[in-house]
Amino acid sequence: MSGPDKAACQASGGRVERRGRLGSELCVRPFADAGKSCTDSAQCQGKCIAMGNTAEPQTAGQCQADDRLFGCYSEIKGGKSAYTICVD
Repeated sequence: MSGPDKAACQASGGRVERRGRLGSELCVRPFADAGKSCTDSAQCQGKCIAMGNTAEPQTAGQCQADDRLFGCYSEIKGGKSAYTICVD
């Protein structure tokens, strides 16, 4: 990420972090409702994410922390685990 891009990221409330398998520099912007309890992604700025063991069906989760979600997670929709996905 170039110097001007880093400055623009920080000016918009983000922070530059290395994420993903490649460790690419990305602008990461936190969500104001991060960690809030939820039962559907419509209740969050981002997604409602199941916490803990994603293999177990869950009815509630937490709003994701920021706009760069990596790893394996299950999204909660309508009070149910909708799917599990892994993002590298």
